Amino acid sequence: MIRQLAAALVLVAAFTPSAAQAAGDRWELRWNPSPSRDGVNAFEALEDDRRGSHADGMPHVSAGRNAWRFDMHTVDRDGSDRQRNEVRGMRDGRGRALEMRKDETWRISWQMYIPDTLDATSSFSHIWQLKTSDIGTPVAQLSLPIKSGVQKIEARYWTLADNATHGFASYDLEAIQNKWVTTTIEIKSSDKGYMRWVLKDGHRTLVDQRIDDIDFYWTEEQYNRPKWGIYRSIRSTGLQDTHMLVRDLKAWTLGPVNPPVRLPAPDPAAYEAERKGTLFEGAAEPVYCKICSGGLKTILIGGNTYDYTTVKGILSETTATKEMTVHAVVNGAQSFRVSVNGADSVEVPMTGTPDKITTTTVQVPLIAGVNNIRFFNLTARTPELDKIVIR
Repeated sequence: MIRQLAAALVLVAAFTPSAAQAAGDRWELRWNPSPSRDGVNAFEALEDDRRGSHADGMPHVSAGRNAWRFDMHTVDRDGSDRQRNEVRGMRDGRGRALEMRKDETWRISWQMYIPDTLDATSSFSHIWQLKTSDIGTPVAQLSLPIKSGVQKIEARYWTLADNATHGFASYDLEAIQNKWVTTTIEIKSSDKGYMRWVLKDGHRTLVDQRIDDIDFYWTEEQYNRPKWGIYRSIRSTGLQDTHMLVRDLKAWTLGPVNPPVRLPAPDPAAYEAERKGTLFEGAAEPVYCKICSGGLKTILIGGNTYDYTTVKGILSETTATKEMTVHAVVNGAQSFRVSVNGADSVEVPMTGTPDKITTTTVQVPLIAGVNNIRFFNLTARTPELDKIVIR
């Protein structure tokens, strides 16, 4: 413990003081998980072959005694053109998500081992990302591109208006493969924020670059969260089975942080989409929603066979057809497919705007006892599900 604290203090001291530090703010260690103690519970969620493409390779994300390991096989798929085995978010020792909120400054540091089988690619290949849950475009990344025929590790950020990526610092990838190196991302989640990337080989600084006055906070409702792992396109030649190791994860905040979000109370007469026992498959997950009952909604349902949610434990005293009112956040014209207890699905079309809750009522056949209702769409994203009311 003393050795870990000393290492943390050395890392903090290695950074030159910012204006905020000069004003008296201090870095506070907020996250320091252990692979042996916390395992994958150190993160908010696990994205381990979420499409079920390679069951024989499970687990693709695991925790050993001293490091987390991310395996990638050439047969793994997360869609027709890509592979993804990642973890997302940070959880403290009490299981609470650590949220990178607006105008907060965070420093995240870790050691990584990149073998020579994890090559840069001619298409996208990312080993770390910063994302917000309700927008598909990444906020920032560490990527492995090929630039002018040379393999690189590159720090980059995205601009939301044009969905464009901007690399601002890089280093030769082959020079850091097959060894442990330390990388640190410092970022201010602000409309005019900054990002700093430091890469070290032992005590030798390889990169120390900062970019300022960039929009690093895109949504008032959600929060930024980091992701570690391997996410790459299959549209590159020479892909190999590979892996990456990560250890010594730490995160600090500078100065005050925002208080925890206070959520509206759930509707006791409803089945909230995020209720305990609900099944979230693929990318579907509950996120904050200030206009929703219970303060949460389920996003990223539909568009394929993998991303869906099933509300379980719906009770009925009799076998009967009942009215189900669906409450959702809708962006234009969207629709659910709804299947009750595995029966043939029916379409539930909805039209609305994302600034208010839209409702529609359909008939559903329930059996006496416990029922499950699956929400999905094979061809397009659905509305974002708030709750259902059965009468």
